[in-house]
Amino acid sequence: VCKRMDLVCQRMLNQGFLKVERYHNLCQKQVKAQLPRRESERRNHSLARHADILAAVETRLSLLNMTFMKYVDSNLCCFIPGKVIDEIYRVLRYVNSTRAPQRAHEVLQELRDISSMAMEYFDEKIVPILKRKMPGSDVSGRLIGAAPGPGPSAALTTMQLFSKQNFSRQEVTKLQQQVKANGTGMTALKREISELRLKVQEQQKQLQDQDQKLLEQTQIIGEQNARLAELERKLREVVESTVGNSSGSGSNEQSSRKRRKVVEPTDCPRKSRRLQNRK
Repeated sequence: VCKRMDLVCQRMLNQGFLKVERYHNLCQKQVKAQLPRRESERRNHSLARHADILAAVETRLSLLNMTFMKYVDSNLCCFIPGKVIDEIYRVLRYVNSTRAPQRAHEVLQELRDISSMAMEYFDEKIVPILKRKMPGSDVSGRLIGAAPGPGPSAALTTMQLFSKQNFSRQEVTKLQQQVKANGTGMTALKREISELRLKVQEQQKQLQDQDQKLLEQTQIIGEQNARLAELERKLREVVESTVGNSSGSGSNEQSSRKRRKVVEPTDCPRKSRRLQNRK
């Protein structure tokens, strides 16, 4: 590969990662400026999913920064996974252009897969090679002393020096192996911690969605209770009106019967007088 072409590509990849970090910070500031300050109001806001996606992208960027940028700053390599940069740009542009985006785990599925694969490959395959190139890795070369001058005890001194150097080299190799083992253990622990943090964030998001659903259901239940109370009130009014009409008709019938009874005895003496007059 042409060395100049290699340097240009490395510079473009490093600048691309720094630019995508700045673009993410700009998007996050714009979304946070529009969100309310209270956490309870943020859950029901229209930009809640935008904020969740940007927070997940921030965690991915921090993991990538911890994995790659130590070696990039030491000029040992560049930011190798350019596809991850393209995927982050795609997610950020989707968040900026969509009013109602999908859930965070659906949008970030591809980004999580390719970024985790890139970090695992870098830690397993490339980091051991880069550690050999790091300054101070070849400690054994510094322990080699100058050769002794000619004399009767030159053979003994050289043998002692070689024995000491071999012993020190063995110690140094053991220390390097221990450091490598500790480094791999630390990377594995960091990866597990990052995965646990992502799982906790996803669970918190699920809990927030469930809380929002519960609020919606309680609102629906309250509306239904209000409708039922209104229907019960109307039924009571209808029942009371029907009972009042029936009682009114019954009282009218009783009063008409009483009038008839009163009229009948008054008519009887009139009839008897007429009969007497006729006789």
